[in-house]
Amino acid sequence: MSDSPTTEAPAVLDMLRLQPIENRNDVQALFAQWARALATDERYKGARNAFKPDAAAALEPVKGAFEWRVTLRPAGITAGLDFNLRLIDKSASYTPLDRTNPGAFGRDPTDGATYALRQWYDTKRIGSRPLKDEALIKYEAPPTAELFHAASHANAGRGRLYLIVARLTDPAAEIAQQTFDAIGGFHKVAAAAREDAW
Repeated sequence: MSDSPTTEAPAVLDMLRLQPIENRNDVQALFAQWARALATDERYKGARNAFKPDAAAALEPVKGAFEWRVTLRPAGITAGLDFNLRLIDKSASYTPLDRTNPGAFGRDPTDGATYALRQWYDTKRIGSRPLKDEALIKYEAPPTAELFHAASHANAGRGRLYLIVARLTDPAAEIAQQTFDAIGGFHKVAAAAREDAW
């Protein structure tokens, strides 16, 4: 038997590959669905009026785009997390995701499941660079996704990776728990990234 050390294969980040949801009516419906799910959980009592626009609001362009935003700080977590999603209003049929905003919704092409996503990027909490595979593996990040388009379209994610906040095709109680766990996981990773930066 050889005494030579074995070399381990480098760790690979397990990621979902999702299609970005860029239809404004679909995004509006998912945003409202997420808000309704969180409204069933007392930990999100402070966020019940924070989803803007709300489901009853007319969907109108704002500064050349359609925008959705919420900051979630559920009871039991000391810091909040903002979710801002923007679709650029290019034409009636073309509203691509604005990747400079941290939020997104994605769809798994294998089973049709939909997800709320948040970029692993936050200048206030993580630093000036988006976190990549190696850092997310090192910090034992919670489930992560990447966005992709068909080859005929531009890259929807520009190489940025997204925290999976919640699977919106799950029951409301599970969506609320997944969101809670994701926010806590984001801040755990952000704290580790800040420690490394100092």
